[in-house]
Amino acid sequence: MQTSLRFKKKSVKGHEFLYHYHPYTNISCGGYKNKQHENKLTMYEGVWTLFGKNAEIVNSVPMLKSSVDEFGTTLAAIHQKSSEVTTATTGKVAMKYQAEDDMIALLLPIASGLFVYAKKKGNAELMEKARVSEYVLRRIRDTELASRAETIAALAEENTANLIPAKITSDMIADLKIHVDAYRNALGVRERSVAERKGARITMQDHFYKMDEILGEEIDPAMELIRASNTQFYNEYFALRVVKDTGVRHRPEPEPAPAATPVK
Repeated sequence: MQTSLRFKKKSVKGHEFLYHYHPYTNISCGGYKNKQHENKLTMYEGVWTLFGKNAEIVNSVPMLKSSVDEFGTTLAAIHQKSSEVTTATTGKVAMKYQAEDDMIALLLPIASGLFVYAKKKGNAELMEKARVSEYVLRRIRDTELASRAETIAALAEENTANLIPAKITSDMIADLKIHVDAYRNALGVRERSVAERKGARITMQDHFYKMDEILGEEIDPAMELIRASNTQFYNEYFALRVVKDTGVRHRPEPEPAPAATPVK
């Protein structure tokens, strides 16, 4: 019996898409961004293992073998991009927070020295510019924090002599400037790593679309070529092609309470 792939329309969260429908197994072969990749990947791995166990049969049909080889290559590419997504920002965020801690540790005493000097001199403008607290510094935007630290460093450099009574030295001010530069560099590294991770995610999504296309438009129909001679392989394949949601636990519905007996 000859099979044919059919298209059905499905709506997910307001977005419609076409997906392939296998008439025998009711399998959705299409992909969309809201589908959990982990569930699909579990299905892909199961199918790939089955192909390995039945390599002799697969290799006997060149058309099927070609598609299976492409399936394997794309699966390896998904694993590669998954690794890139995982490791892209590893250590980068920690480096940014360490640079922030080091910079603030230098910034606070210098700003405090400036503030007290300005208060004694009645310099309201300098007081306002030097008025900082760790609470505020930890909550403003990263770029604003870097700018605030640069401003304090510049003001301290202008008032180096005036800060001697506060035991603020020129070396401390120079060190603060170095740490501000290090903090800005850490921000740049983190942002680049976030962009790399985003790019890897987009590429991985493309690989998932490709996998669904290979399965739905090449391997699914090609399996009909070996259905009569290798029924068990055929049936195992389509049993594995079902995407199972393994990431959600469902609580059993509570049993309804027995109806109360009216008191006479």
